[in-house]
Amino acid sequence: MIADIVFGFLGSGKTTVIANILREWGQDEKIVVLVNEFGEVGIDGELLASQGAETVEMPAGCICCTLQVDFRRQMLEISETINPQRVIIEPTGVAQITQIMYIVNAELFQDRIEEVHNILITDATNFMDFYKRNRHFVESQVGNAQVVLLNKCDRIKKIKAEVIKEAILAINPQVPVILTEFGAVDWEEYKSALSAAPYLSAAYEAETASPTEEVEEMGFIHIHEDEDTLGYESFGCTYELSFEQQELEKLFQDLLNSNLLGDEIVRAKGIFRVDNKWVVGQLASGEVSWQEVKSAQKSKISIIGRNLKKELIGTAVNRCLAGMSG
Repeated sequence: MIADIVFGFLGSGKTTVIANILREWGQDEKIVVLVNEFGEVGIDGELLASQGAETVEMPAGCICCTLQVDFRRQMLEISETINPQRVIIEPTGVAQITQIMYIVNAELFQDRIEEVHNILITDATNFMDFYKRNRHFVESQVGNAQVVLLNKCDRIKKIKAEVIKEAILAINPQVPVILTEFGAVDWEEYKSALSAAPYLSAAYEAETASPTEEVEEMGFIHIHEDEDTLGYESFGCTYELSFEQQELEKLFQDLLNSNLLGDEIVRAKGIFRVDNKWVVGQLASGEVSWQEVKSAQKSKISIIGRNLKKELIGTAVNRCLAGMSG
């Protein structure tokens, strides 16, 4: 099978890109998506499943460190019981690609995985600011990418997109950089970039990653940032009841514009039952968006940021429940 690792920071558009891949190739290929989310509550996997994708969810941990053994076991199970032509791996937004490559390149998978593609999704609206604040992390991710999709280019000027592209190429001169809007690509260009991308072995990645910590754990080399990765934490909860749309919109605006509920809230996403419909609310890249979806199992929300005031967040979410706003 082919393994596509679609990675990138929180809110860069990974799930949107994967949804586009499923629409383009899902009819011709048997595809499984393995979703690893930063927070306790899994949302991306359910959104992809609602579009008909076969998904495996691994929330509440990182497959590049705390969930290494579970990740290896899930990959084996996918290979043996489902045997897809392609597995798309969506790690958390703070995962180290080097660690994931060690696992998929392990001897255990040599006869199971025929190709591995490292596909980095970057957010054009905040790439340079994020790079300044997290230089090592960004250089490690870009340096180990085989293809980079510079996403959300519709929200910046073309000249700025070219500047960002040059900054990416300064880190990794060989990597193809494709400018995208809403995670949509020219599929011929995309396939050509994948076929032309240089193969990166796990050994090569380890040499170029400049890890801050390297210890042997569970039979793998563990390469990661500090234990709390980039200093982010999460709030997540599920609900059986319905919500008020107007109150939810107020909540997401508060998350966007106020520090009352936490510092630097970089990502918020939720699936909510509102009256007789289901809606998805998202906060990413300084914008809030809403859309309807066909169905979901339960209402749920996940918020990621620094110094989250979880008790206040829980109270604020509860105020959005139907009948509670008054």
